[in-house]
Amino acid sequence: MAMLLIVGGIVAVFLAHRKVAEKITEEEYQRFLDGEVPAMKENGKTYFLEDLFGEDVSDVETFLSDIDGDGVKELHIRNGFYYILKEKEGKLTILYEGTATYDEPVEAMSGILYYREGGAPYNEAYYFTRFEKDGTMVKGSTYQCYDSDEDGEIGVEDLYLKDGVEQDRTAWEKETEIYRAIKNERGL
Repeated sequence: MAMLLIVGGIVAVFLAHRKVAEKITEEEYQRFLDGEVPAMKENGKTYFLEDLFGEDVSDVETFLSDIDGDGVKELHIRNGFYYILKEKEGKLTILYEGTATYDEPVEAMSGILYYREGGAPYNEAYYFTRFEKDGTMVKGSTYQCYDSDEDGEIGVEDLYLKDGVEQDRTAWEKETEIYRAIKNERGL
């Protein structure tokens, strides 16, 4: 019985500590959005919000999402560009830099899905970047398909690539099934 109380007490302390960490982090994010503190890139250079998006930041979209699965939400900022900020070792750090046009956060998979359509001939490209709990990015394979016979649809006679190497359609469809489902579900 005492063991259960001790274990429960540890869990309760952990959860209370995480709530405090989230509050401090969200306050730091707000200070960044208010222009009071900068965020740092991996190269050590620091940037204020206006440095990333220009002087007019009135139409910048912001939201919180736990993209790396560590239990603390990161700040996502989008407006043409897409940045994800995380507090690491007491410093506000730019965890990710991409494009708002092609990058879609997928919190349930702890990462970002890149999806882009192109033309001449019609083509699609996908890749997924997964985040470890410490914020480390792990980029997955790049998948592309081309309407090489230019009949207006991706089909049997078309070209399927994984990391630039031709792949058979069945394998390509199996490996990209989750990405294509996310694309369709979200209307990308």
